Amino acid sequence: MTDQIPGTGSPPEGQAPAPIPPPPAPPPERPPRNGAVSVLMVIGGVILLLPGLCSLFFIVMLGSNTGSVGPLGALWLICFIISAGGIAMLVRAFR
Repeated sequence: MTDQIPGTGSPPEGQAPAPIPPPPAPPPERPPRNGAVSVLMVIGGVILLLPGLCSLFFIVMLGSNTGSVGPLGALWLICFIISAGGIAMLVRAFR
């Protein structure tokens, strides 16, 4: 035997439908960040952007004069990774 009438999705006569569960509670709000922390994050993020900007400047200035960048390319890659951390810090500061 089933608890529902076949094909209707409703309970048999004489029985109340199952109660609907309440919606889940919303997640608690984060407390506001201290303004000084945000300012420090912005300053740190801008400082971390500088190596990438410097690398980009030298890539443009050298242009296609160098056929193979070798160890200089590895240094540029490291600088761009550091700058990516600066971008992430700036995004986090402005959230």
